[in-house]
Amino acid sequence: MVKTGIIGCGNISRFHYEGYEKAGAKIAHVCDIRQEAAKAVGDRYGAKVSTDYMSVIEDPEVDLISVTTIASMHKDICLAAISAGKGVVCEKTLTDNPSDSAEVARAADSAGSFFATGYMKRFFPASIKAKELLQDMGDVISIYGRSYQPWNLWTSELDESLTTHPSWVRRTYGGGVLVCGGSHILDLIHWFGGRPSAVCGDVHVRAGMDFDNQANAMFVLENGGVAHFETCWHPISAVGYERNGWDERFEINTTKGRLELYTVQWDSPLNNGALLVHHDAASGNATEYRFRPMNPFHAEMAEMARRFEAGEPGLPSAWDGYVVDELISHILSSSEQKARLEINWQDR
Repeated sequence: MVKTGIIGCGNISRFHYEGYEKAGAKIAHVCDIRQEAAKAVGDRYGAKVSTDYMSVIEDPEVDLISVTTIASMHKDICLAAISAGKGVVCEKTLTDNPSDSAEVARAADSAGSFFATGYMKRFFPASIKAKELLQDMGDVISIYGRSYQPWNLWTSELDESLTTHPSWVRRTYGGGVLVCGGSHILDLIHWFGGRPSAVCGDVHVRAGMDFDNQANAMFVLENGGVAHFETCWHPISAVGYERNGWDERFEINTTKGRLELYTVQWDSPLNNGALLVHHDAASGNATEYRFRPMNPFHAEMAEMARRFEAGEPGLPSAWDGYVVDELISHILSSSEQKARLEINWQDR
């Protein structure tokens, strides 16, 4: 049985510890700087409770650690856990800049340790089926990926907490919708289409705010084709696959057909199942793959525990996490410089 530790007991952590529980892993030690938050989780599982993350890392009863704190803390926690010989599952984004993410990835490689970055949208059955079908669909011509999430930051009156700098959004997430929603789409672009070699990006920040509420980019893919990316906190209600304002979709065009992928709201995934549509160019037929509602976090944590026990590498890897952080950095730099930028990957 895998014995897990949880560092950070905020909102995202519940998907980790509930996923581990369903997978049959033991929640052995939990930590948060707010003792009451850690105690609530610890009491639920009969786990040890700490306010110092080193207590979890140094606990001999902990094998695998989930890092679910704010991203600015990820580097120090992950490096300490790697040094202590622990396996690590780190929530996205891996860190808050690509150089730190590359440092973490190199440390994990050097130690030969289990390390995974938490991009759970790879674990929708529809995403897995899309990856499988792509193997026989020829070359990628283009990818379009977007995440539109309902939050009106365009015309609504801004609360003081959003105009006091640094805002709670920047303190908590290290950025706006590009980090919060766009990072998942960037991971899928990389997973489906390979690494980009160049980017032209644009980022919108509303006057008075210190974080973005819209980001767009075009990527040239190393393997061929282009990818169009956009993410936005938007004011349009009742749109999207679920008609609830959550509008997240992928379109992948290849020399042999098209895939359309529609995901569901991240924190209530049991309302609907994700949808995949396969258009076959040769036959003209379209096939819908409809899957039962499921929580991709639970599938993700089960796979993490399985891989750790089997001695297999973590996926998405630390380097996968680095790729997303490098793409975010290049989108921001391209927008600031108003220029197309070549991407020089730090692991080459």
